[in-house]
Amino acid sequence: MPGIRFRQLVAKFIDALERYGGTVIRTTPQDDKRPARMRVIASDKTTDCILFLWTITPGGGGPGVRPKNERRIQITNVNRMPLEPGIRTIIGGWSEEFEVYSFWDALRHIRFSQRSPSLQVDSNTLETAGAVGISTQLRPTREGKEVVVAVAPHSLLWYVQNGLPLHSSEENSAHVGDLLNATPDEERTFLDSTETEVEAARRFHLVQTMRSYRDAQFRPAVLHAYSYRCAVCDTDLKLVDAAHIVPVTDPRSTDEITNGLALCRLHHGAYDNALLGVQSDYTIVVNPEAKKRLAELRLDSAITEFTSRLPPRIRVPASIEVRPSADNLRLGLATRRWPVKCIA
Repeated sequence: MPGIRFRQLVAKFIDALERYGGTVIRTTPQDDKRPARMRVIASDKTTDCILFLWTITPGGGGPGVRPKNERRIQITNVNRMPLEPGIRTIIGGWSEEFEVYSFWDALRHIRFSQRSPSLQVDSNTLETAGAVGISTQLRPTREGKEVVVAVAPHSLLWYVQNGLPLHSSEENSAHVGDLLNATPDEERTFLDSTETEVEAARRFHLVQTMRSYRDAQFRPAVLHAYSYRCAVCDTDLKLVDAAHIVPVTDPRSTDEITNGLALCRLHHGAYDNALLGVQSDYTIVVNPEAKKRLAELRLDSAITEFTSRLPPRIRVPASIEVRPSADNLRLGLATRRWPVKCIA
C-alpha cells in the first residue's frame, strides 16, 4: 500500500477538523517537512498542536512474519518527538483501508528505535473505530502498556481537543466501548464496581471523558440534520451550534437528534437564557418575564429589533424522524422555568 505525502495527510486532517466544527490556523508551511504546527479552535476551546502523521500500512516482513491483522506506521524523516509546555504533540496515522485515524501516546515515544521505527495497531481496532466512531487498544511497549486510540474523521475534533486522557486509561481502556452509549445507571454501576479510591477516581475520569465524547457526537448529528444552518435565522458561516432542547443538567436530557436544535450563537444564547423559546408546534415565542427582567437591568435597548427579526416558526429538518419532539420542546420550556401560559 503506497504512502501518502505528508502535505496531503495534513490537508486531509485539517479538512476533517473544519468539516465538523473546528477552525484551523496552520503556523508552518504547507510542505512535506514534519511536523506541522497548528492552532485548532472550536467553541470556547483552543488547542495548539505539533502534528506527526504517516500512512498506516500492513505489517512488514511478508506473510507469516508479522501477524495478519497488524497495521503500522513507519516513522521516517524525524529525529525526535518534541514536547513543549502548553502544546499537544500528536503522533498518528491515517488508514485508507478503514478510513480512520490511529494515534499513539506521545509521552511514550519521545525516543524511538532508529533500527525499527514503527508503531503498531490492530486492524480490528481500526475497523471498530470506523463502525462506531472510536476504539482503543492496549499494546505493550518498552515503557509499559500503551493505549492506542483510533477515531473516525467525525470524531477527530473531539480527540484533538479532549481525547488525551484516553492514553492514560490503561486499566480501564477495555471499557471505552461500553461507555460509548452508557446510561446514567450503567455509569454508576461502572463507578461502584471498584475496590479502591484510586481506581474509582480513574474510572470517574474516564466516564467524564466519554460523556464529553457523546456530547461531541451530538453536535455534528444535529448540524447535519439542519444543513448547518440556524433553525431561526438560517445563518450558516460556521457560526451555528447544536443546542440541547432539554438542558444537559436535567436527568431526562438525551443526546438524540430529536432533543437538538441548530442555532446560531445569538439565538443559542437567547434560547439557553430563556428569552427565546420554541413551542411544540415549532412556534417561536419570547418570554415576557425575561423581557421584564432585562428592562429592570436596562439591558433591553435592542429587544424591539431582536423580536422583530424573529420568524413565526423555526425551520425544521425535512426528515420527520429527526425533527424536535413535542415532548422535548414542552419539557425544555418547563425546565427553563417559562411561564405556564407559554408552554404549549
